[in-house]
Amino acid sequence: MSKVLSPVSAPDLNKTLEQPAAVRLLDVREPHEYVSELGHIAGSELVPLGQLPQQLDRFAGETREIVVICKSGMRAAKAADLLAQRGLQARVL
Repeated sequence: MSKVLSPVSAPDLNKTLEQPAAVRLLDVREPHEYVSELGHIAGSELVPLGQLPQQLDRFAGETREIVVICKSGMRAAKAADLLAQRGLQARVL
């Protein structure tokens, strides 16, 4: 079991995203939030937190760091913990 990595700031993530396929972006908000005026990060995958336990297999074997995104960080922290329990490298934006 891995532990959740330290959070990443938006400016640091922006620098990381300059490198193609450097990280995998996971947005755990609800669909209406993903398409709201707040928008979403291009290339992020939408898997609402409530659906993540059933979707964990889609991350099996992922070697990249997974940056988990939500509005305030609370859902992202729960999601990052679930991913870390599966041995994946996860951090919260």
